[in-house]
Amino acid sequence: MFTEVDTDPDFGTAAGALFGTLPLVPGGDRVVRFPLDPFLGIMGVGVAGDTRPHSVPPGAHGGNLDISLLTVGSALYLPVQVPGALAYVGDPHFAQGDGEVALTALEASLRVRIRFDVIPADEAAALFGDLTGPLAETGEFLVPTGLDPDLDEAMRACVRAAIALLGARYGMDPTLAYAYLSAATDFNISQVVDRVTGVHARIRTADFGA
Repeated sequence: MFTEVDTDPDFGTAAGALFGTLPLVPGGDRVVRFPLDPFLGIMGVGVAGDTRPHSVPPGAHGGNLDISLLTVGSALYLPVQVPGALAYVGDPHFAQGDGEVALTALEASLRVRIRFDVIPADEAAALFGDLTGPLAETGEFLVPTGLDPDLDEAMRACVRAAIALLGARYGMDPTLAYAYLSAATDFNISQVVDRVTGVHARIRTADFGA
């Protein structure tokens, strides 16, 4: 596979935007172009216990989440498991679709600036409820996650996390939260190639007057 970066403003994209390109056939001149939107595929904290986790599967500690919403201006909340948190990042992507279906996307070196904040447990509980796994936030969405080797179970875990989040954040009744999620929330497959599959929800904060 050959990939290059282009700045040609074809395909209705504003001049100066960056694209990735792939040939339609090996060695061919005709290409498909897609916009770049860099993000870190891996963001995690150290895990409790003496067993070093594998670097591929994501988990409650974060890790290889591959959530493409986590671009500039987003936040990722992770429950700290060990003193000092031992945060780490890596696996930069220049582009990846939701539901990454190959073992790689468009990945390359990336220089990032990250701010770390520690949220006290009581404050975190008021904002998020019982946070047992990764939770993201953007300027537009709250993004609870579900992780499991079985994609169906990952989806169920994400729905449960979303219902708990709506209850903690907005005091929403669980049955009404369930109905709201079905009516108004998109659930996206994060990736299916990292042994543990991922699902994330996009809950619009504007729907709650926030």
